[in-house]
Amino acid sequence: MAVTVEKLDKPSAEQNGNGKTWAKIDLVNPPDLGRSVQIVGEVVPVDPNEGPHPKNSRGELGKALFNYYRNSISKDPLSRVGANTHSADKRNVLSENLNKAPKGEINPDRVEVTDPEAMSRHLKRVAYYLGADAIGIAQAHPTMMYGGRRYSEDGTTTVESSEGEGPEELCRRYPYLIVATQAWDYDKLQAHRHFIGDAAYHVSQMRSNMIMKALEAYIRELGYTALRATANPQAAALAAGMGELGRNGMVISEKFGARVHMPNAIQTDLPLAPGHPIDLGVTDFCNICRKCAITCPTNSIPFGDKVEFNGALKYKINWLTCYKLRPYTHDNWGSCLTCVAVCPFTKPNTWWRTLAIKTLTTPPVALRPYVVRALKAIDDRFWGVMKQKRVRWMGYDTGIKPGEHACTVAGCTADHDEAASKVQGDVGFYAPLKENTNRFVRRDV
Repeated sequence: MAVTVEKLDKPSAEQNGNGKTWAKIDLVNPPDLGRSVQIVGEVVPVDPNEGPHPKNSRGELGKALFNYYRNSISKDPLSRVGANTHSADKRNVLSENLNKAPKGEINPDRVEVTDPEAMSRHLKRVAYYLGADAIGIAQAHPTMMYGGRRYSEDGTTTVESSEGEGPEELCRRYPYLIVATQAWDYDKLQAHRHFIGDAAYHVSQMRSNMIMKALEAYIRELGYTALRATANPQAAALAAGMGELGRNGMVISEKFGARVHMPNAIQTDLPLAPGHPIDLGVTDFCNICRKCAITCPTNSIPFGDKVEFNGALKYKINWLTCYKLRPYTHDNWGSCLTCVAVCPFTKPNTWWRTLAIKTLTTPPVALRPYVVRALKAIDDRFWGVMKQKRVRWMGYDTGIKPGEHACTVAGCTADHDEAASKVQGDVGFYAPLKENTNRFVRRDV
């Protein structure tokens, strides 16, 4: 079912679970997602089962990707315990067990909420205590909702939601979306295209899943419904003010840059106060920068302007060519992450980084291109177009080829010869990439 956006003068009033009206819930006018994404046309709710992982699990992306996804075991034990698709036994992966855990019942003794803003502050404190680095609250909107069969983390339909409920009805009954996540470790992310970078990525996903599961439980213990995976988490993050969408297709946050992954959002009837989009100057920077597009090994990131896709004006990456790289690099890494690591916003959260963002966002929009060129020149001079820093962590070393000269906890395969360990000096090892988009298009079997 498509969602057609028509502007109205006034939003309609809605009631929360206590039968009291807290805010004007606007389900018709386009949601405000900030400057980086605008809803400009008809939006067809996306069926999650048509995403990369489900399509691949059904063998629709070719034999090479199917075998990589279903029949390959990583050479790295830390990768095996972090991702259930590459483990020797899925039961050893914490996320796999979390996803199969039964959902708890909603506490019938509901806590009355008289101040949604106070509850929002409280819920954020709870999320931070549980380990989140960032949390946002957004008002649900039909254009953000998933389509198709109701999807959830454990592969079943949500218990509290019937198959007949459309996006509008879900948004009326459960008007708020919550996204909480843990940022990837900055130092380990410098080892993108390496098992160290994989550890930063997969372990943060695992922890984020734990945080979201705990938040679900907390909301149910308060006496309210907590649905999971009913809405696009990136759209919710943008509406909540967690960041802006970059050219690389990632939500770029003020504190962590692009090194955040948005897990499936929680949809709830707990009375909350939604956030608002922020302006970090990401659109202004991405219009000129293009570092992620230049360094993408599969040309999956566009060099051109934003395009309209499914009713939204945004930068549109080619997820298929990005995805098809993985079987060819499986021995060296699982997730590329280069577009995240090279993004100028992905820097340590220091005073000079804060100063750079303020310098970018203070001038009027018309003058920002001049500021962007100056900031990008500084970034190119001190950080380089594609930084390849040597990272040593827990026996791993990006200065030497993983798998051949790298220590792992289970079964060391390292050549500890001192000369061998200095082959690459202070520059990280990057397996040569001779692949290109055309090869992926042709060789999918």
